[in-house]
Amino acid sequence: MKATSPTPATTKKKTKKQKGQGLIEYLILVALMGVATIGVIRVLNQTIKSRFASAVYALQGKPKKVKTDSLKEQDYKKSDLSNFMNGAASKKK
Repeated sequence: MKATSPTPATTKKKTKKQKGQGLIEYLILVALMGVATIGVIRVLNQTIKSRFASAVYALQGKPKKVKTDSLKEQDYKKSDLSNFMNGAASKKK
């Protein structure tokens, strides 16, 4: 029995499927990193705000120190993102 080599059509289909699979895996990885980043930002929100404010004051040459809140244990507890978008699109009058 003679071994047959793959035809160009089957090779092209296989390469296209592999590229699509790689793209999907990349998108899943980026989405997971985004969700993790959102979670970290929500937990460290006040600390990050105060650090950026201190950096802005330092760049302006003002020796102002912004009060930082220390993190409490409740800040680290598990929370869902059920209220993540609350108020994001609302217009206050």
